[in-house]
Amino acid sequence: MTVKQTEQASPPLTAGQEHRVIVAGFGGQGVLTLGKLLCTAAMGEGRLVTYFPSYGAEVRGGTANCQVVISSGTIYSPLVEEADSLIILNRLSYERFMPRLKPGGLVLVNRTGVDMDEVDTPSDGRTLALPAVERAAQMGNVRVGNVIMLGAFVETTSLLQPDSCRAALEGVFGRSKADVLELNLKAFEEGRQMARDALP
Repeated sequence: MTVKQTEQASPPLTAGQEHRVIVAGFGGQGVLTLGKLLCTAAMGEGRLVTYFPSYGAEVRGGTANCQVVISSGTIYSPLVEEADSLIILNRLSYERFMPRLKPGGLVLVNRTGVDMDEVDTPSDGRTLALPAVERAAQMGNVRVGNVIMLGAFVETTSLLQPDSCRAALEGVFGRSKADVLELNLKAFEEGRQMARDALP
């Protein structure tokens, strides 16, 4: 695992604060689902949220990203021009969205899709690179790589409560077969543990 950190994890939002996130990767990697899970968990905590998805015409295999704003007050724009956090699942998205990371921001990277030796990392922020999709494959389904990233994001930022995320997962996957929900809940906990192991 690769980790670079110059700041401590962000505290929960206080009155009037907001956190702007861009999630990006290939279509089929669960990018939009990850964004929806962030929003659902935040709404469960009484936060205000906006969700702005974008994806290529091919969908699966094309590019996909979503912009999420989580706030304790009024949100005046759903567009994220400067992100507090980036959740990046592939190299193309890394190169595209890194310029939009706010100074001192967090970039959470799926190391399975981004060779960190071949890209520049910010000198004034935090970079956490985890083999999320590789670990998801070991768990039996590469499609839960996005949920591993969700767990790592929650553990790294303290922005959302784990119970809120579990409830969001149950809301999304509760109507599926029981083993699908169970696997996603395990993936969430795996992401949290991977982040704990990687952070100093």
